[in-house]
Amino acid sequence: MIRILLVRHGETEWNKTHRLQGQSSIDLAETGRAQAQAAGRYVRSQNPAQGYVSTLERTAQTYAEFGLDHAPEVVGDLAEQHLGEWEGMKTAQAKEAYPELYKAWKSGEGTPPGGEAPEALVERMSAAFFRVVRAAADVPATQSADEKYPLRTAVVVSHGTSIKALLEALGLIDRTRVISVTAGAVSVIDVPLHGGPLSSSLPNGGLEESEPREEEAQRIRALTDKQIRAYAKLRMFNLSPEVLALV
Repeated sequence: MIRILLVRHGETEWNKTHRLQGQSSIDLAETGRAQAQAAGRYVRSQNPAQGYVSTLERTAQTYAEFGLDHAPEVVGDLAEQHLGEWEGMKTAQAKEAYPELYKAWKSGEGTPPGGEAPEALVERMSAAFFRVVRAAADVPATQSADEKYPLRTAVVVSHGTSIKALLEALGLIDRTRVISVTAGAVSVIDVPLHGGPLSSSLPNGGLEESEPREEEAQRIRALTDKQIRAYAKLRMFNLSPEVLALV
């Protein structure tokens, strides 16, 4: 089975002052580094063999705090939605100046003035996710702290709007019915290699390493986008770093 850890970057100064960032390059605040360190405790327990970050520095800074022994691959498609004229604007200002458009944007339907269309965001985030899943064929399965069976695991550091857009595109959430993704929070997607029930106690439950490694790798490489979308299961959504810090 494949496991993808989706982590939102830690808090920045713009997050703290409620400014819309989009693709502006803003560094982590000290609070964001602490959040990333807390998230790293969970990430390390999953033993990811691969890591990915966006082109925006705050994701690389977050990944650096995980304490992993391998560098991430930079993937441009994992970047945040470009917000055009809204970038740097206070959230309250955008709400006041564009009340209907802001509401539509939050539900994944509106395009900020001069910004990236939500359909384009969904397309590139989905493409990046499918690529990450198929790339799991090239790494060994590792032991997870919460499964009996080794998993092919990768960690992806991206952004709040981008993560929600991806999860909705995979049919795993309705973003109008969930809260915003917390800075530094972890969400987990499991991708078994079939569309049946996922259980450690059922035959063919998706967790067993029951075939030779290379044969399984070939099956992973051959997965279509449609199959990955159908097989993906949301194991955990928006696990806050504040909770992880207490563990």
